[in-house]
Order: sequence, then structure tokens, then C-alpha cells
Amino acid sequence: MALTYSSGSSDGLPEDARPESYLAGIDPVPTGWVTVLQEPTDGQIFWIGSYLTSFVGREHALSKTDWTDGRVGQTDVSEYGKEVVFHDGLTDTSERSEFFVQLRRHQQPEVEPTIEFTYSFLWYFAAVPRPDGSWYYLDGAGRDQELVRIHRGDTDLRVEVAALPLRRYLAIRERFLVVQYERITYLDSAPAPRIKATDRTQVSTFDFHSGLEGSPAFVRLCGKHLILPIDAKPADLAYPYATAESYPEFTIGIDPGTGQPITFTCDPDRLSNHFNDLGTPDYLTRVYFRREVLRRYTSEPSRYEVSASRLSCLGLWGVSIGRNDEGLVEAYLGDLGRDLPNAERTHWLSFNVEPRGGIDQERQRRDILGQWTDGTTDPLRQLAHARERFSTALYAVVGQPVYRAWDAADQIAFAGLHTPTSSEQSEADTQILTLAKGVIEYLDTKALRQLPGADPKAATINCIDGWVKHTNGDPDILVDPLRLLQGLRSNGAAHARTKNWAVILTRAGLDKLKPDEQFIRLVTSTADALEALADHAEAQTQPTPGEEENAPNR
Repeated sequence: MALTYSSGSSDGLPEDARPESYLAGIDPVPTGWVTVLQEPTDGQIFWIGSYLTSFVGREHALSKTDWTDGRVGQTDVSEYGKEVVFHDGLTDTSERSEFFVQLRRHQQPEVEPTIEFTYSFLWYFAAVPRPDGSWYYLDGAGRDQELVRIHRGDTDLRVEVAALPLRRYLAIRERFLVVQYERITYLDSAPAPRIKATDRTQVSTFDFHSGLEGSPAFVRLCGKHLILPIDAKPADLAYPYATAESYPEFTIGIDPGTGQPITFTCDPDRLSNHFNDLGTPDYLTRVYFRREVLRRYTSEPSRYEVSASRLSCLGLWGVSIGRNDEGLVEAYLGDLGRDLPNAERTHWLSFNVEPRGGIDQERQRRDILGQWTDGTTDPLRQLAHARERFSTALYAVVGQPVYRAWDAADQIAFAGLHTPTSSEQSEADTQILTLAKGVIEYLDTKALRQLPGADPKAATINCIDGWVKHTNGDPDILVDPLRLLQGLRSNGAAHARTKNWAVILTRAGLDKLKPDEQFIRLVTSTADALEALADHAEAQTQPTPGEEENAPNR
């Protein structure tokens, strides 16, 4: 885009007064970010605003350079004789404009202005707000995609929208975005000759001129340009993100003659099944992955749920998985194409390995043979059940909760405890910290001191130990696993490792195991201790047969 000068030129003007840099950046089909609102905060005179318009309205918008948003973004009441008309600020028929975004100031100067968007824009993306006023949305894989970002600088406030999502919204709405611009720059002296220039295209209209307003002189650039919708079929706009599918080939076997991997696409339509033999691998062909494939999911427990048999994301998608004796993650070839989002398949492909270590027998009996099974043993699920039983049983003893209420972040982290995705000590340490926090550190010391036999000045585990001994329980079985957990936390997971770390591991018989195996053994022993403590507590609160017979009717 270039200005046509009928008089004067921008030669000799200060750089910040020249219009070319701004006009050169105008793109009606952007793919990066679009500034939809900008206001100065340092006394300069420039603004950017925007509004929506229809196909007919774009001609009206480009017919003049002055701002044409009309009364969108503000309400007013008009009286016509005895009739009172309320204008809601969402549309202006005369200007063919529709509200898109505005900065709404409040009467209290100390209150931060509110940046408001039309609801249909936010609703289309199911947009999620951030504390700074920006917005994001989730794509088909459940991952954050930036939608609106806010820049608050020393000189201006700027609101930008991701261009492709914006143009997708314009397409589904059959609208154009009109971006309006005005900038006045004061000069020490008036240009001679006087500047007069215009820019007229199918997507923009601008005037640039100089003038005198008493003193000093000034130059002014004013106009607007269009942001066009993407070119897409209506069916492709049903989702606020691209849904094009690609089906990579996964390794499903090894050629015994050459030793080369055998691969095939995960496209479900190209796979055979029980009802249709296409001469291709079966839908239920097993594919194997290193367990690290799950790390990106276990690291975000607020978004992903990982169990021994399934991976799911916020109700958006889920895929059935298994684990074989070698610790590999197992999935069906067809499920990778049907149930995994397109964006996730490349990630899984990078962890794909040749089949080894046998199949998940539990899954084979359940999925293929249709047999009833007890389900895969899940120590973490047992832990959650044991903690709940322990909490309920001790409540009956002391008459108040023995666990403090969860902090939301800690609760999510505890619910996200998982089988480690590697043998790295750092991952096991993180898991141990979360385990100790949820099982021990959330215990309410004041409540535990109400246990019979507990020292009124003792700490949590010592309170339990005193109660166990007072009630003829075995502290080696009931309390020592909790001391083991706390000891590993304090001597290595939470602080610099001490020599006691190795001593504790050796004493517990964990020294020969890898860190991930140590953690699972620790989870199991902790769950067993909590279950045993619950049994012990319930035994203290159950009435004897004689007491039950003589109890009064209630």
C-alpha cells in the first residue's frame, strides 16, 4: 500500500511523523497478530479501533477515511416526541457497524479500564480469561492456544488478536473487520508545500495531510483497512480450529528376514476389522511406545488423567492404553487414528518402538476374549482409597477431621500421582514430595493430639505412634511405613541428599531398586499402612457384642 501525493511529500519529516512505516505493515490476510485496539498513555495523539461489518458494509466503510463505527460500544437513550428509544451499543444500522472490541473506562479513576469483546467471538472459541485480561482457548488436542494478548507499556495500551483464529471467526460470521487508525504528530514548522496524499484500494482507505492549528503545525494520518475472513468451507468452520487429519505410519512389527521395521498407517478407514478384511493390518494391531510418551500428560494433572488403562483430556478426547511386562505403553493401531487428536500423533510417533516384552495380558482378556477380570492392580488407586478410609476411620475416633482442607493446586497434584515415566531420580523425587504432602503434611496436628494416648505436644506421626501403642497396635506395621515416607522426603526429595538417604533405603529393602520402582513400592507400603490404620481405628470404635445388645433404642 502506498500513498499518492497530490501536494508535498513526507521527505524531511521526522521518522515518527512519516506514514509509510505504518502503511507498509498493513496486511488484509495476516497470519500473525492483528492490533484491534490501541490507545496512548503518554499524551500522544493516536488511536486504533475496530468493528465488524457485512459485505455491503465494507463498501460504506471504505467510502471515507473518518471513523465509521458510529455508536457501537456505547448506549444512549433518545426521545422522539413521546417515544423513548434505547440504543444498546451492539450495532449501528446507519453505519453498518457491529461491536467487536472496546476499552471501557469507569467513573472511579483507580479502577483499571475493562477490555470488552463481543460475546460471540469469545463463545465461538470457548475462550478462557487470564488475570491480565488476555484470553486463550483449547484446540482439539486440549492444548492452550493464544487468542488475545494485552500489551501495557509506558507509551500505550495495545490489544492484539491472533490473526488466523480471528479470520476464522470472520468467516463463520460472514463478516469483515474494519481496523480504524488515526495519528496526529505535531511539528516545529509547517511543511511546504502543504501535504495532501491519499491511498485508495479494495481493502484500505487513508488520507495523509498537514495543517496549521494555531501553533505548532501538524501532520495527520487517518483511515482504515479491512481484515478478510479465511477462505474455508462452512463444514471446516464447525470447529474454531483446523481439523485436517494426517495419519502417520507406526511400527507394528519387525521383518524377521531383514530386521527392518514393518510400518502401516493408523488411518482407521484403511485397516481391516472383524467384519471387513481389506488385506491390511487389523484395527486392533498392537503398537508399542516408550513410557516417556506419557510424560507430557502426567506433567499436567489439571488437564490430563492417566490411569493404567486410559489417557484422557478434559472430556475432549481419550484413548485406551495398556502396559506390558517390559513397561512399554500399548495402544491399538486404529485407536491412534480414531481417538488421538491429529496434533498428538506426531508426539506418539517419536516414542514408537518395535514390539517387545509381550502383550498386556489383562487387556487381552478384557478387550479381545471378553472375559471378566479384576482389573489391573493400580497402587495409586489403592492409595487414594486407603487415604479416604483412614480419614473416615480416625474422624470417628477423634470426632473431627484429621486432614486439613485441600488447597486446590495440591489436590490436583495429589490426584495426578502417577507411575513414573522414567527411572530418573528427579521424577521420583517430585512424586515423593507430592505423596508425602498429601498423606502426611496435610494431617491436622491438633486433631491427632485428641487420639487416646497421643502426646499433646507431639508432631503428627508421633501422635499416631502414641495412639497405636496405647491401643496395643503394632507400630512396625502401622507407623513405620509413614516414617519411611517422611524420611525419604526429608533426607533427599525435599532437601540436599544426606547419608541417611542410603541408610533409609537399605533398611527398607529399596536400595537395589531403580528410583521409579522405589516409588511404586513406597506407594504400596503407604497404602497398606493407611488401610491397616483404618482397620485399627475401626476396631476401637466398634461396640463389643455385649454393648451392642444393651445399647438403648434410638
